[in-house]
Amino acid sequence: MPILLYRVDERLIHGQVVVGWGGNLKFERVALINDQVAHNPWERELYLACVPPEMKTTILSVDEGIKRILQNGFADEKTIILVDSPFDILRMLKKGVKIDSINVGGIHSKKGRRKILPYLFLSSEEIRAFKRIISAGIKCECRDVPSAEKYDLSRLFDKLGL
Repeated sequence: MPILLYRVDERLIHGQVVVGWGGNLKFERVALINDQVAHNPWERELYLACVPPEMKTTILSVDEGIKRILQNGFADEKTIILVDSPFDILRMLKKGVKIDSINVGGIHSKKGRRKILPYLFLSSEEIRAFKRIISAGIKCECRDVPSAEKYDLSRLFDKLGL
């Protein structure tokens, strides 16, 4: 079975993912792919505690995640892939991971970021990264929860003159 969803969300695993996307997509496994979390036992345990016991969870570094995706390591279960930034998506693409579309969830306000949507704030570097992803032919759909309105990130950039 193919990977159901690639999601960029700086909070990684949280209620919108587990309840909202889990209820909608009925996925069996969530794969959190993040170098910091993969190498920090305390953070790993924190994220694992956010997932109900019936939902399988895998936490991998970006390189481990790329290897597993390329080896079809998620083929037996309906899986969503979570990363916290577009930079990790670019790393995946550079190593040969094929992605058709990305769900862009929450990237929140902080110094140096510009408001794109109420739940999406991007720095100049993040905007450039998403533009590179879009130019690779990947659709970037902004939607924090499945029931929310969908926004095409490319069109938002055009509308905002970015």
